[in-house]
Amino acid sequence: MKKVLCLVLALAMVFALAACGAKPAANPADSGTPAAPDAPASTGSDFNLDNVRSQKFVLAHGLPATGMTGMQYHEFCVAVETLSGGKMVVEEKVGGTLLADTETWDAVRDGEVDFIHSMGSYVSGTVNDLSPLTIAGYYAGDDFLGFCDSIRGTVTDIYGDYGVKYLGALYQANSAIVCTEKQIKSPADVKGMTFRASGTWVSKTVEAWGGAATTIGLADLADAFSKKSVAGTATGWNIIVPFKIYEVAKYVTSTTILEGFAALLMNGDRWNSLNADEQAIISAAARVFEEKSMEIGVKCMNDYRKQVEESGLNEIYDLTPEEQAEFVKLAMGLYDEMAPGLGEKGLKLIEILKQANGQ
Repeated sequence: MKKVLCLVLALAMVFALAACGAKPAANPADSGTPAAPDAPASTGSDFNLDNVRSQKFVLAHGLPATGMTGMQYHEFCVAVETLSGGKMVVEEKVGGTLLADTETWDAVRDGEVDFIHSMGSYVSGTVNDLSPLTIAGYYAGDDFLGFCDSIRGTVTDIYGDYGVKYLGALYQANSAIVCTEKQIKSPADVKGMTFRASGTWVSKTVEAWGGAATTIGLADLADAFSKKSVAGTATGWNIIVPFKIYEVAKYVTSTTILEGFAALLMNGDRWNSLNADEQAIISAAARVFEEKSMEIGVKCMNDYRKQVEESGLNEIYDLTPEEQAEFVKLAMGLYDEMAPGLGEKGLKLIEILKQANGQ
C-alpha cells in the first residue's frame, strides 16, 4: 500500500505565480502569536491513494482567473489534483462564466457546484452568526495563518448548520483608506464624510468612525469619486489599483486591517460522499490554499502599492499601531450592538476575535 505524507507533500509543492512577483517585505505568519481557542487537531498525517477514486469537481466564483483572487483559488485546484495523484480534478468556472459571487451561496447549498468563493458580507443576512467577521477591522494582526486556526472550529460549526463545509479562509490582504479630501489618520478625520461601504456591518463601521455610508458598485466607484458624490472608502489594494481608484483619490492611508472575510466552501453532501482519504486530501489542499492565498496576497499588495507609488499621483501614509488601534476599537465596539441578535456560536466568535485583536 502506497502511503503518502500529505502535509510533507503540501509543503513541498512549488507553484509558479503568473503575476504579482514582488517580494514581500515581511511574512505576516512570523509573529509568534499564541494559538487562540479553536486551533484544530491535525487533519491526519497520511492518506492512502489506493482508496482515492477518480472524480471531478466544479469550483465557481465571479472573479477573473488572472486576478489576485482567481490565482489564489487556482492554487487550491492545483493542490487537490497534485495531492490526489491526478485522481481528483477541480474544474474552474470563474469570472462569472457560471455564477456571480452573489449567486454562489445558493448554488453550493443546492449542489449546483462543489466549491465556491463566498464573501461573508453577502451571506451574513442568512448566516447570522457569521456577522462578527463582516466588520471592517475583524482582524488587524500580523499572523493570518494563526488567525485562520483560531476561528476554524467555530466557523466550521456555523457553516455546518446550513449544510455547507467550511474549508478555509481567503487572505484578502490589508485595507487602505482612500480619500479625495485629506489624509485619514484617525476616525475623527472621517467625520462628516460620505464613504462607500458594502454590507450592513461595514456600513455601521463607517458610521462608528463618524462617516456616512453609501452603497456603490465597484464598477461605478471611480466615477463616483470624480463626481465627488463620495469622499472615501476602505478597501483592498487589489481594488484600488485595478479599478483605478488611486487615479481619482489623492490620499491613501495604509493599514493592516483585513478587508472583508471570504471563505472557500464546499457542498456538505458532496463532502459527506467522500471517504476518509479523499476528505484528508481536500483538507490538506485547503491548508495549502490558505498558505498560498496569503503568499500571493502579500506579493500582489506590494506590487500594487509599488504601482501607486510610481504613479506619483498620491500621498501615502502608513498608520502607526496606536493610530490603527483607534479604528479597530471603534469597530469592535459594534459587537455590543450585534450581540443580542447572535446565537451561541456567534457570541463565541466575538470572544475569539476580541482575543485575536488584543481587546
